[in-house]
Amino acid sequence: MKNIKFAFLGLTISLAACQSANKNDQHKTDSVSNLKPATAEAMDTRFLIVAGKSIGEISLGENMEQVGEKLGRPDAGDAAMGKAWGIWYSNDSTGKHPNEIAVYSSYRDTSMLVKDVKQIRITANKFKTKDGLATGTTLEDTKQKFPAIEKLSSYLNEDKDTVTVYDAKKDGIGFEFLKGKSISLTVHPVNTSVNATYLTLHPEWKLID
Repeated sequence: MKNIKFAFLGLTISLAACQSANKNDQHKTDSVSNLKPATAEAMDTRFLIVAGKSIGEISLGENMEQVGEKLGRPDAGDAAMGKAWGIWYSNDSTGKHPNEIAVYSSYRDTSMLVKDVKQIRITANKFKTKDGLATGTTLEDTKQKFPAIEKLSSYLNEDKDTVTVYDAKKDGIGFEFLKGKSISLTVHPVNTSVNATYLTLHPEWKLID
């Protein structure tokens, strides 16, 4: 399960049978031609970031039971008062900190029967917006894509490095920057601040401004 977490769903492609032997070569040419855009479209869907809506195949407002069916049990997290962060790590990560998907959820309504997705945070740069924005991007380049981005706060992380949080609130997407490059993207509801959560994803981080 962990090996496919960042793929979310496998891609299955069916090719139609040849209509006749004498059209076999033409059919193969047409099949290859038709396959390329379909494959590209599927890859975009699996790793597409849509501000204010979704990351990959996880969407804001989605039932957490459905998220569990896609990602399995979280590897880590925190929960209190009906709210929770669930964190899934990627096995193919390199470096000190593994790539992760983190999902913040809470009860959908006062019936307290269904928990749904309120925020989705990723660190892997295979996820991208339609125009190619991903982690590893500079603040200047991020501002070109989201001009309304504003600084919210800065923290000292567990490595004593400064992490600065920015948010394009009206667009529904937030960012964390470390040493001049973004290290995470978080999709959240539009006009709701990225830090408007009851639980802190990184309680070990120290707020410095």
